[in-house]
Amino acid sequence: MIQLKRRKFLACTVAGVFMQSAPFAQARSEPVATRKAITPVRRIAKSTFGLITPRNAEATLKSWTPFLERMSLYMGQTVEPKTYAQQGELVEDFKKGLIDYAWVGNVPAIELAEAGLGGVFGQLVVKGQFAYRSLLITPAASPIKTVEDVINAKGKYVFSDGDLRSTSGHVVPRYFAFAKRGVNDPDALFKEVKRASHLDNLNRIAKGEADIATNNTTELDIFKESSPELAKNIRVIWESPDIPESPLVWRLALPAATRKKAQDFIVSFGKTGEEKQMLLEMNNLTGFRKSSNLQLVPIADLEMFNARQRLVNDKKMSTEERTAKIEEVIKRGTRLEFLLKRV
Repeated sequence: MIQLKRRKFLACTVAGVFMQSAPFAQARSEPVATRKAITPVRRIAKSTFGLITPRNAEATLKSWTPFLERMSLYMGQTVEPKTYAQQGELVEDFKKGLIDYAWVGNVPAIELAEAGLGGVFGQLVVKGQFAYRSLLITPAASPIKTVEDVINAKGKYVFSDGDLRSTSGHVVPRYFAFAKRGVNDPDALFKEVKRASHLDNLNRIAKGEADIATNNTTELDIFKESSPELAKNIRVIWESPDIPESPLVWRLALPAATRKKAQDFIVSFGKTGEEKQMLLEMNNLTGFRKSSNLQLVPIADLEMFNARQRLVNDKKMSTEERTAKIEEVIKRGTRLEFLLKRV
């Protein structure tokens, strides 16, 4: 009975959970704790902060370095940045013990929590918002105006999807744009499927190198500021419900006192004009707030649904093998829900 309920939940009610998740159903503004003045101290060790690079590594490194230098002073140890073009590479280094803190997407954060190695301790606040939206975009001159236009023209268009671990670039649109319209195998709709970063997808659409692509509201806003002329060539044809903004994850093996100090620093950063400017340059940030694995619950449910659909669409499997693997996904989903809701 539990498994049947879980199966029904994954297939039918994931959207409701997505919209009602506590971490981003809160008010749009909340007070930030006051941070004590930073006092330089002797550095006695070092840690590594992993950073995803939605645009390019050089820009990410340049924008985050001043913040991490302040964090180093506050923590009393050097906090070194390390950038990653692929979120999977960051996850692997985290599992190897090479990263202590990380800015990642919600989906990689689930993988780290499930492995028992990492936990969410903070969340990005972008322009005062704790949520953003996934997008499907096309060239402005494209005949594609809706998702239905794509569905009704099977085999005609080139689709530029995102990283398989990308929440807004893959997981969310796969469910909300396609599965909810009865399309269980979105890739089969297209003449060709490519994969790229958010920035590459924006450029491909703006230059007419793909017919439709995934993206998100945060990256599109930044693209409009940095490349206004190219941005005029982009049309948004679909928006998702709100997605919780990207989390910050720490290594659970870090001492409790160290983790508390790191969290105190990030949630109180951004009091002065100089700090506010640092945040703005990092990713249009206006701050960070405390968070936990609870913010991952709706994304985990989407991920389990998509995992089930991939099995359903795999024609190479026997019925027995498919049934067994689907049961494994359902059991994994139940374990994940318990793990992520445990505070």
